[in-house]
Amino acid sequence: MGTSEAPGCWASCVGASGAWSCSGAGLPRLLEAGERVRMAKADGKRVRRTVEASRQAILEAAEAYLAAEGPNGVKVQKIAAELNMTDAAIHYHFGNREGLLEALLRFSGRRFADELQQIVAQRAADGLELAQVGELLTEFYAGRGTARLALWLVLTGWSPSGQGMLLPMAERVHAARVRRAEWAGQSAPELAESQKLVALVAAVTLTQALAGDANLRAVGLSETSPKDFLDWTIGRLDGRQA
Repeated sequence: MGTSEAPGCWASCVGASGAWSCSGAGLPRLLEAGERVRMAKADGKRVRRTVEASRQAILEAAEAYLAAEGPNGVKVQKIAAELNMTDAAIHYHFGNREGLLEALLRFSGRRFADELQQIVAQRAADGLELAQVGELLTEFYAGRGTARLALWLVLTGWSPSGQGMLLPMAERVHAARVRRAEWAGQSAPELAESQKLVALVAAVTLTQALAGDANLRAVGLSETSPKDFLDWTIGRLDGRQA
């Protein structure tokens, strides 16, 4: 018996008779089983992907497209073709494109948080300076395309559920400020002030990642680069520190 595609179904299963069935009840299990035994070519070799490995590969491919082309470049079809997967396999992992983008934002954020934790651990004695904060946040927001992705999601109605990702950074900045105050024989600053300083640097780097030098040109500072402005901002903030 020939097969025909039933309209309105996002995916189909073939029954014993060869006819299409759109109930979808067994589809997740079929996709999961298919992903566990899926063979893909990598470096000229065929490798077996587990469900978790497939999810990781999808997010890494999406992150590369995000950095190169922005949110509009993160397309299910492109990622599926690159990884030798079906579109339905990606939908199984993330539901839809919006789910993929939200997962991508969390994925990139976790990577940044892990890297930040390593930096904090390496500099546990010295803390972090605001200049280092500026470099780290510029890489996170602009270098990885994270700022554009976050804005795109917010404009579609998404709101973040987590908080405190930059708190370890603020705490290390605060540790450096407390140490300088002790050396100078001054009263220790409050943690809240250090948090606000980091928030200001984050606001500048986020805006620059989205608008580049547009704000500078708008006020007639066409010769001032975003980096120069960030350095100037941090210098002014450092001047207020203990």
